[in-house]
Amino acid sequence: MALATWWTSDPLLDLTPLSNFQVRLSADDAQLATINRITVTEVEQRRHAGHRPYVGYIDGTAVTYGWVATREASIGELNLVFPITADSRYLWDFATLPEWQGRGLYPRLLQAIVQAERAERFWIIHAPENLPSGAGMQKAGFQAVGQLSFQHDHTLGLIPFGLSERARIGATLLGVALIEDGLSPCWRCVNQIVCTCQHDPENCSCAVEIHSSPTTPPAVM
Repeated sequence: MALATWWTSDPLLDLTPLSNFQVRLSADDAQLATINRITVTEVEQRRHAGHRPYVGYIDGTAVTYGWVATREASIGELNLVFPITADSRYLWDFATLPEWQGRGLYPRLLQAIVQAERAERFWIIHAPENLPSGAGMQKAGFQAVGQLSFQHDHTLGLIPFGLSERARIGATLLGVALIEDGLSPCWRCVNQIVCTCQHDPENCSCAVEIHSSPTTPPAVM
């Protein structure tokens, strides 16, 4: 899984405005439950835990959404729970309704959120196979800083893309170590998720190996 970030000192990439698209902090729990496909009780639990929901509307119709963690966040696929520092936000559980996909709403939603939230640093992850998500982050101006992966001893670490200070800060936020040798078994193997190597981490052909310039991190993919 790739970790990406946007800081207030970073530029927001220019996106053509959509006059009929608006993003608002949502107060409608029933609507959130419907578009998020969760229960109203879960929406209330998320709010109580310090998560804030943003919804994007086209001509008043809710078409896309995302959550902002302000106190604590978790990455279920990696069994990771971590606190959020006061100067940071963790962005999670984003989706655009199927009939509205392909219109560039995701990067616009991300940009609206970073402009609305009072924080210095924003963090987000995406699975490597989720190419549309990675492309949307990049279009919004987010920078990929590292790859999250398990090692053979099942400890989680972050492989930095180049000599990135942001990767170090991101690893500290998540409470994981930097993997400095640049090679780690596929996180799918360690988590027993189907992948090309049939769960043989010792001979994993889909292991994560990083080859990049120290000054130019690769784009989120």
